[in-house]
Amino acid sequence: MSWNNPDANSLKIMLKIAHKIIFIYSAITLCAIGMVFAVLWYWMSDYADNLYYSFLEERAELIAQKNLERCSGNRVYDIYMEHRTDTVTKPVSSQIVLDADKAEATRKALLRFMSPTQIERLKSHGELKFKNGDNLGIAVYYPKPEGNFIVIVMLNRHLGEYLHRQMGYWIIGVTTLCLLIVILVSRLYTQRHIDTLHEAYQREKQFVHHASHELNNPLTAIQGECEIALMKKRDAADYEESLHRIEQEALRMSQTIKQLLYLSMAMNESDGESRERIIWKDFLGQFTTNERVCLHILPGCGNCYILANPYLLKMAVSNIVRNALKYSSDEVTITLGEKSVEIKDKGIGIPQSDIPYISQPFYRAANTRSFQGNGIGMSLAVKIFKLYGMVVKIESKERAGTAIILRLAHGKFANAADNEKNA
Repeated sequence: MSWNNPDANSLKIMLKIAHKIIFIYSAITLCAIGMVFAVLWYWMSDYADNLYYSFLEERAELIAQKNLERCSGNRVYDIYMEHRTDTVTKPVSSQIVLDADKAEATRKALLRFMSPTQIERLKSHGELKFKNGDNLGIAVYYPKPEGNFIVIVMLNRHLGEYLHRQMGYWIIGVTTLCLLIVILVSRLYTQRHIDTLHEAYQREKQFVHHASHELNNPLTAIQGECEIALMKKRDAADYEESLHRIEQEALRMSQTIKQLLYLSMAMNESDGESRERIIWKDFLGQFTTNERVCLHILPGCGNCYILANPYLLKMAVSNIVRNALKYSSDEVTITLGEKSVEIKDKGIGIPQSDIPYISQPFYRAANTRSFQGNGIGMSLAVKIFKLYGMVVKIESKERAGTAIILRLAHGKFANAADNEKNA
C-alpha cells in the first residue's frame, strides 16, 4: 500500500479492518454459492429420479402389453427376464415379469430387489418405486383374468451419476473461482478505501497541526504583549498601544476560528435542507459596496439563480473578492454569465508552480509572504463551491493579475424567467 510512515496504531487498526472486510465478503460469497448449489443439487437429483421413474412407468406398461398378452393362457414360466444394452454393451435396463400367483417363488424373487416392507407396500398399493444399488426401479402389480403378474423394470443410474459428478466438478471449480475473485476484489476494494481513509487521516492531522499553529501565533503574541505590559508601570498611551495590538491579534484569531467553523460547516452541509434560491444579480450586488468592485451582467443573465446556502455562498465569494482586493490596488471586476461567474483582478498574480496547491488549507503562494493571511479562505471557498456543483478554475500570471472562474460542472445556471415561461 502507498502509505508514507503511517502511525503504528492506525496501521494496525486499518489492517484489522481490511482483514475483517475480506473475511466477511468471502464468507457471504461462500454461503451464497453454497446455498445456490445446494438447491441446484437437490433439484437435479429429484429431477433426474423423476425422469427415470417416468421412463420406467412407460417401460413397464409396454412390457406388460407385450409379454403378458403373449403369455396369456400358457403360463409356462415363473420368471421372465430381459436385458437391454446400449451401444457400449453395458446393461442399461432390466425387465422382470413374475407370476404373482406363485407366492413363494415371487417373494424370493422380490427380496432380491426390495425389503419385506416394500413388498407389503407393493401388494397394498399395486405400484412401488424403489432403489436397488445403483439402479432405480418400479414394480407394478397387474391382475389379469388368466392370472396375476408383477412387472419390474430397473434402470442403471449411470447418467444421473455422471450429471452429479459433473455438477460436483462445477461446484468445486466455480466456488474456487468465486472465492479467488472475492478475495482479489475485496483486497483491491479495502486497499483503495483504506488508502483513502489513511490519506484523510493524514490530511486531518496536518489540518489540526496547521490550525493549532495559526491559533497559537496570535495567542503567543497576546501573551507576550501582556507580559511586556505588566513588567513595569507605563503611562496610558503605552497601555493603549498594547491593548490595540492585543485587539488586532484577538481579531486575527477570531477570524481564523470563524473560517475553521465555516470550513467544518461546508464539509458537513450535504443534505440540502438549508439551500435557498439565490438570484446571482442581487447576490453579487452586495459586493459592489466597495468602490473598487465593478459588476458586469451579461445579456440574459439577470434572472440566473442557484440553489445554495446563502451564508456559505457569501463566505466563499467574499473570500475570493477579499483576496482580489488585498493583492491588487486596481479595480476588481465580477462578470456574471449563463455558465460562470468570473472574479478578476490586476494584482500580483500567482506563480504557475503554486496554482495546483492554492486550494489546499493553509497553503500560501510564495509571493504573498508580505501580506497578512492564514491560507484558509481559498480552500474554504473551493469546498463550498464543490457542494453546489461548481468547479473553480484559476488563470493567473505574475504581476499581471488573477482570474477566478466559477463554472457549473454540468449545464448552466438556472434562469427564473425560463422557469416562469415553462410553467
